[in-house]
Amino acid sequence: MEKPKSFSIWKILLPTFIGMGVIIYMMTREFNFADLKQISITGHTVFWIFIAFCFMLGRDAGFTIRYRYLTEKQLSWKQCVKVTLLAEFGTAITPSSVGGSSMAVIFLARENIPVGRSTAMVFVTLLLDEMFFVVTFPVLLLFIPFHTLFSENTAFESGVLILFIVAYIIKMLLCTALITGLFFKPQAIRWLIIKLFRLPFLCRWHKSAAKAGDDLIVSAREIRGKPRSYWFPLITATILSWCSRYLVVNAIFMAFFAVHDNLLIFARQFIMWVVMVVSPTPGGSGFSEFIFKQYLSEFIPLAGIIPLIILLWRLLTYYNYLFVGALIVPRWVKKSFG
Repeated sequence: MEKPKSFSIWKILLPTFIGMGVIIYMMTREFNFADLKQISITGHTVFWIFIAFCFMLGRDAGFTIRYRYLTEKQLSWKQCVKVTLLAEFGTAITPSSVGGSSMAVIFLARENIPVGRSTAMVFVTLLLDEMFFVVTFPVLLLFIPFHTLFSENTAFESGVLILFIVAYIIKMLLCTALITGLFFKPQAIRWLIIKLFRLPFLCRWHKSAAKAGDDLIVSAREIRGKPRSYWFPLITATILSWCSRYLVVNAIFMAFFAVHDNLLIFARQFIMWVVMVVSPTPGGSGFSEFIFKQYLSEFIPLAGIIPLIILLWRLLTYYNYLFVGALIVPRWVKKSFG
């Protein structure tokens, strides 16, 4: 494996500038000191911000537990924490459609996990994450009416519905392909991938697609025959991580005002995260702040503090990984590649 180029600070500065630029724009147009004065910092406020911080840790704890059991305890807890933070940093500096999971093969391989096995682990994490989205949506619909999640009163809300439907169908197809490839017919999925990427507008990625098909076959050999005891902690850790990610916003809201429908706010965030997959910017910078304002602002009684809440949300769920990555990635590159 070739030694990577020197660590670029622009990987951090670019998404930071995009996201902060959107927040500053919101503040210049909407921030209201009169609304801010209505908020008093009390023990209640500090308590719920602390709970939001704990949910942020819960997100990382879920992924750490997952790597620990994916490697069948071959990696220590410290190594699992490091891989988690590196993967989250990868998510923060790449478009949402790429994510940090695709980079986890390198991180795991540098922790002495064979490449074939680390590739299998990445396919399993991808399947678990996509299954969470596919299964959670119908469960939420059992408790929340469809029209409260998707209202077609404005062009934006209609657009969210269309984007969600497209993204959800893609996730269902991906889950179907992964389940079939990992557990039943990996050769058939490999054949389908290769045929698909021979189409004229996809042929430039044909070699990469063939490699992905080969990786899928290797991964299927790795995970076939795993007992239920192998899957239970992985599923539990995945639920812990994603639910903690969403509950950060609920806790931030409760720090500043009374919240009357936590489940609806949770469900709105679920929709928001699925739609954010289409964002072309690193870590969804700019797009995340915009869709948060448009989709969750109706729950905030003081419109003037929306930019402040968005800033706090991104500090706890995004910028922290940029800062941590800036500290650990150069050291990791130096240690791993010499």
